[in-house]
Amino acid sequence: MIERVGRLYSRSLYRHPVLFLIIPLLITTVIPFGLLWLFPIRLSQNAEIGFDTKDTVLSGPRLAWARIQPSLMFSNRIAFSNPRPIDTDVQQPSVQPVNKRVRRSWADNLLSAINQVACYDSPIPLMDHLSQIVLEVPNYDAIFDLKFLDKLCQMQSNISKPLSRFDAFTPYRNIWSVANMFACISPNLRVNCTQLDESDIKIVRKTIDNCWKYRTPIFECRNEKCQGQCATCREVPEECSSQIMHDLFYRLLPKNRDETPFLVNTFLPVFTLTGYITQNIPVDVILYDALELSVIDYSKNSGFELKGLLMDVKRDRLLAAALRDSVLALLAAGLVMIVVAVHSQSLLYAFVVILLLALSVVGALGVYSLFTDEFPLLNLVTFVLLIAIGSDDAFLLKSNFPNHLNEETFHSFVTHTSFTMFLTCFSTVVPFFINITSNVIVFRRVYPLSCFGLFAGVTVIFNYFMVVSHLDCFTGFKFPYRSVFSHLLYVLLPHVLVQGRYVLMALLSIVAIGGAAITYQGLHLPEYNPLQLFTSDNLHEWYDNNAERNFEFVSDPFFSLKTARDVHKIARSLEKARQLPFVNHQAKFWPERFLDWSDKYPCARGFLCCNMSNPLFSDSYLDFCLRNSTSFLATSYNDTPIFDNQTFAFVGYTAMLPTTLKYNHRFSKLTKSFEMLEMTKPDGGWWAPEWWLMSTWFDLLSSIVQDCLSSVVGSLIFVAIFAFIQLKFQAIAAVVTIAGVIFTSSAIVTLLGWVLGVLEAVILVLVVGLSFDYTLHYGAALPDHGCAEHRIREATSKGVGPVTLAAFTSFLAGASMLPALTHAFYQVGVFLVVISWTSWTFSTFFYLPMLSLTLPRQSGICPYCEKTNLMHLSPRR
Repeated sequence: MIERVGRLYSRSLYRHPVLFLIIPLLITTVIPFGLLWLFPIRLSQNAEIGFDTKDTVLSGPRLAWARIQPSLMFSNRIAFSNPRPIDTDVQQPSVQPVNKRVRRSWADNLLSAINQVACYDSPIPLMDHLSQIVLEVPNYDAIFDLKFLDKLCQMQSNISKPLSRFDAFTPYRNIWSVANMFACISPNLRVNCTQLDESDIKIVRKTIDNCWKYRTPIFECRNEKCQGQCATCREVPEECSSQIMHDLFYRLLPKNRDETPFLVNTFLPVFTLTGYITQNIPVDVILYDALELSVIDYSKNSGFELKGLLMDVKRDRLLAAALRDSVLALLAAGLVMIVVAVHSQSLLYAFVVILLLALSVVGALGVYSLFTDEFPLLNLVTFVLLIAIGSDDAFLLKSNFPNHLNEETFHSFVTHTSFTMFLTCFSTVVPFFINITSNVIVFRRVYPLSCFGLFAGVTVIFNYFMVVSHLDCFTGFKFPYRSVFSHLLYVLLPHVLVQGRYVLMALLSIVAIGGAAITYQGLHLPEYNPLQLFTSDNLHEWYDNNAERNFEFVSDPFFSLKTARDVHKIARSLEKARQLPFVNHQAKFWPERFLDWSDKYPCARGFLCCNMSNPLFSDSYLDFCLRNSTSFLATSYNDTPIFDNQTFAFVGYTAMLPTTLKYNHRFSKLTKSFEMLEMTKPDGGWWAPEWWLMSTWFDLLSSIVQDCLSSVVGSLIFVAIFAFIQLKFQAIAAVVTIAGVIFTSSAIVTLLGWVLGVLEAVILVLVVGLSFDYTLHYGAALPDHGCAEHRIREATSKGVGPVTLAAFTSFLAGASMLPALTHAFYQVGVFLVVISWTSWTFSTFFYLPMLSLTLPRQSGICPYCEKTNLMHLSPRR
């Protein structure tokens, strides 16, 4: 049946090529454009869309908290999708006016303290959330250079204009730099850093040098538990005990004084964009653009080495940078088109190759629009991957086109190449679709969120059918000459592979084993930067990647309160949570205060009683008592009962516990923190961090490890099946070769500094499919008969051309991405460069020599040996 369908297809394509040109063109243009017109998609500016988890333990509470948190800032009445019914016999309280609510005293308020002088005696509120600048100087001694301090001091006046635009949002007015700190530390009572002189610097350095050895006691003495009352504080000299000295060591100077170069941090009187957003203060990102430009210009004019910036504006700048990097994909397409044109001796053939790639994208966009209108930025890298993947088939078709064209030879050509391309295509598609079961949304399709796998997989499938339907009609030209390079590939290379097979196999085996060890030891989850958006040399990414390592400071259970026992139970849970060592919060929460209020409630016969210890109390009164108590007991955003906005039914309670835990991106530390936070979980309730990024990142890290491993293993199984279908018993050699490519390429990117983030996990899933292509091309070129040596020589001669050209174009596509600004495009470029080189090397110098051990011995006369012998025995003329 399959043979009959294949012959019908090849005959139709051979006899009616124009028809096969027109119909697929209509299918991939008219229909997709119609779908896009009916269901338009839009490029999402949200850099984090899809980088979330669903159906995990932490995702439910996180999503629930994200939904109710904005409403709690104004009211304890929440609009639920399914309103909670209220008992008919419960008295309804009157509607209260909606006023913005305040936090409890322990939660810092942005406008609670206005400090307009550089020196201070108590901690600056929310100083961790201020924008920061990191400068690099030659060494520790350089920070005491008066010229450097003078220029640093002048930064305030030189960037005053962009700073002044934040005056309406921020209470602070002064930059906190080492120059300002030195002026405060100096005993000469300097008004500001402009008055510093050599005598000040001499005294300040002596003081700082002496205090450096007390850094640890200074930190311990100033932490929240100690508050200056611990025995440790007695070890600290008086001149080292000020808040200024603490912040100098804790925030401005690095951990190691002997490091060269030496990093110096500086705090601006401007909160980060996230700092404003979390406090419901709207700030235009354009203000940060002007501020950053001013800082960069002043740094250049002053001779400063500006290393990093913290403003939390990366996400808002990603769209423009990603669109700029998308232009590099056009450069990659142009380079590939040139290579195809030179090889095929036909500009038309090269143009058709690029046109088919473009039409594949259009067709995939049409299908994608049926599922969602969100097109995340990550999907843009599919264009680059498609250029690298799609060009391989063009070389395979061109190199295998028959010399003597007729219907029979054309049928053999189409059957062989179509099946080979099918295996290479779907070995790449399988990893994308395996990720449908992933907990990470960006790995799968969850309406209406993004789906990199859906778009990329459908694009590759479209490209396969377009290539099979079109390129067969344009492969009438043969490469007419053999250059010196061609002679090396087609003549000398087979000889080298056969004669040096044992040496090559031994060397590459060592490389693969070493690569496996490097990958196992070195490839790890990100430690510092939860979501890298730009390349590592970007000022904002540099800060996120390096600040922590250099500086000290970076469906749910049903709830009800229907009985007195319920109230006592939740009060005990809160009291227990408050007393945990990492919380140690003294103020009582509303349920605890409700019990105190209830104990003092006067009760009399004939009146409703709210004293739960009084015999007159009944659980039927509790709902009224809970509501009535809110008129006497203060409730706030972070300590409040929650009522349904429509029925006013009592549906829940939320309390926010201030902990001493410090957020850290490292998975091991996050794991310990979340294990401790689990201790705060009440019976019948759940907990979630106030800032969703904490649980999102931990959830992502947990899912990445499992999903990446399952995807790679699943892909490897499918590839092994495909290899056996095409290569039969030579599939074992192919799978071993693929493993060598995976280990080596993974080791190379690990040595280049890769960590297993979300983007890297998506990319590494492709390594199985892309490492299979070149090996399969060689296997498909292997003759069915002959001795092992000649079969290897023949496979090399036939396969080395398309394999080398495919690897070269993939290398060019990847190299074109290296100037990219965004992390996604750059990492894809690095990956393509690495995988093309390693896959070509192992498929050529490992797989082919390994066949000499796995191919069966020739039984009978080898036709190639016989032909060679006849050539040697023929008389010379």
